[in-house]
Amino acid sequence: MPIIKDKYKGKGSQTRSKFLTRSKDKAISESVPVGISTEQKRELLKESYRSAPENKNQTTLKATVATTTQAGVVSQASSTEEQTKESNINSFNFKETNTVKSLFTLNEGNTLNNMIIHNYNSGGAASTIGVHWSSGDQTNISFTVSSGVITATTGATSTCLFSGQIPYLASIDLGSILNTVFKNVNKDIYFYVVSSLVGPSVTYSIS
Repeated sequence: MPIIKDKYKGKGSQTRSKFLTRSKDKAISESVPVGISTEQKRELLKESYRSAPENKNQTTLKATVATTTQAGVVSQASSTEEQTKESNINSFNFKETNTVKSLFTLNEGNTLNNMIIHNYNSGGAASTIGVHWSSGDQTNISFTVSSGVITATTGATSTCLFSGQIPYLASIDLGSILNTVFKNVNKDIYFYVVSSLVGPSVTYSIS
């Protein structure tokens, strides 16, 4: 009788190698943990979305835009505050000759924007007008005047800002000097004026 070979013998008795590895099926994604609430699942999905590099860039961009917008609002508010600072406009008329009068006090932190002197008088003549300023204690200040000119000051120190003869119906604008010198002053400044004739006027603006 012929010998029949068992063709399944080699396969049936052998076992698979323990070193056999299998690749993970990429089509199967990681499942969300079981036993958590819907809110927790949403948070996990958010964290997964944010962790992706392309999504990180998007969230950073949004934060930068928000910060810029907030800074723009602050800058706009500061600009508005500056614009709402109003000027206080006043005038003074000379009613006495060769008599020094206190014009105003420029308080610390304020700015003298402009001063305009206009010469009008009933005689139609030129007037000599002087403007002086001083600081410190003014309790004992006094002046000596000659023909509209302050020739001496006692009790304090005064400085001449303007002194000159102004033709009839002419004006002098001191703005180019004032808005650079008397800007946001660091102390109280006292201004005095004198005229050789009655009638001239002084207009000034403070902020």
